[in-house]
Amino acid sequence: MKGVCVAAVILLLVGGPWDELQASSFDYRAGIGYDFLSQEYFLDSASFAGLDSTLTEWALKTTYLDDIKGQFSLTYFPYVDRRLQFQSSYEQTPEFMRIRLTGDTRSKLGRSKVDFNSELEWRHRYRDTSDFGDSYLSGYFKAKLATPLNGSIAAALQFQGDGVTFQSPSEFNYNFYRLGVKAGLTKSYENFSFADARLFVITRQVPDSLELNYLNFGIEGSLFGFYAGGEIDLYSRVERKDYNQPSNKDDHYRFELTTRNKVGLGKGWFSRQDIDFELTLYSSIDPVNFDYGRARLTLMYGYGNNGMSLGIGPEFEYLDERQNDLPEGEDYFESGAKVDFDYMKFSRLFCSFESITGVRNLKFENDLQSDFSFERLNIIADVKLLAVLSLNVLFSAEWEWHERREENSQVYLLSSNLSYAF
Repeated sequence: MKGVCVAAVILLLVGGPWDELQASSFDYRAGIGYDFLSQEYFLDSASFAGLDSTLTEWALKTTYLDDIKGQFSLTYFPYVDRRLQFQSSYEQTPEFMRIRLTGDTRSKLGRSKVDFNSELEWRHRYRDTSDFGDSYLSGYFKAKLATPLNGSIAAALQFQGDGVTFQSPSEFNYNFYRLGVKAGLTKSYENFSFADARLFVITRQVPDSLELNYLNFGIEGSLFGFYAGGEIDLYSRVERKDYNQPSNKDDHYRFELTTRNKVGLGKGWFSRQDIDFELTLYSSIDPVNFDYGRARLTLMYGYGNNGMSLGIGPEFEYLDERQNDLPEGEDYFESGAKVDFDYMKFSRLFCSFESITGVRNLKFENDLQSDFSFERLNIIADVKLLAVLSLNVLFSAEWEWHERREENSQVYLLSSNLSYAF
């Protein structure tokens, strides 16, 4: 953590002369919020008392989070162009308190651009019995240096790190720190398109469990571009993760590809094709880790105009695990109908609605898993109610309906915040 503070001071000094502090400004915000996370599933009494019992349905509900919170934050901008900012925030619920410090800066070293981001967070349970993982100190930093090589190509070097220290570590909540470096090239184009490729190396160290140490390295690249009547957004990554365990246990190769292609059809109408693909290959035979491939395809048709976009279409997903032909595993084929709605009105309103209704068919059904139909819903809203009053809401829910009612389940997540700016 000391290194984060030292780097922040260095970047502050190179950011500009101290006399520019006269243009500094402060932003104060206070607010209240509510967070809720709950899971519900059903069992019948025969599962516990046998078939001779009176059949009734029991709903088992677990609430992981149900808190009203108060918040206060202060943001400081030393320079009028806001290339440097510091933010501190305090949050308190009936059981927890949390303090967060963040810093962001954009500066120059000659012809090179420097970006630096950091965060330090402390959370503590001050009421009731503290469980493992309740209280901790965590932080991260990311420093990026971009140097132009010619008019359209730049070299980039990035250092990053993060870590956490728990007051009460356990086998599920362990202290660790992680360091990494990325190096690559970026190519920009006149129509605001760009492409880049980066080599990366990341290492994680876990003092309390050396077997969880790993070395992660590989290459990643992205492309965002406009073409006649359309745009494409692509990301790909190939990596190797090597754990500090005998016989290559948990070691694996992983390939990831994400592609979004949007084609304009005229008068606001469009079509969109989304492809997500993931392939993971393990280096040793393991009863828990199977080689697998997962693919998702979404085909949408929609209309957009004046900040509004509405799309609808089918979505398909397939998971294939390699298990030496044993009749087990979680192989499935999933199909459904997806609806996407987004609306943005300048800086006053943004909302996003996503709904997927479908069916998952398993290749191997057993007493623990079966086919089901589902509904997945995600809603995000950011509303400026007044010039100084803003409301943020995140709601996510998922319902599963099985042929055997005792396997039905529901999950709800709600996070909201009402803030006032001074």
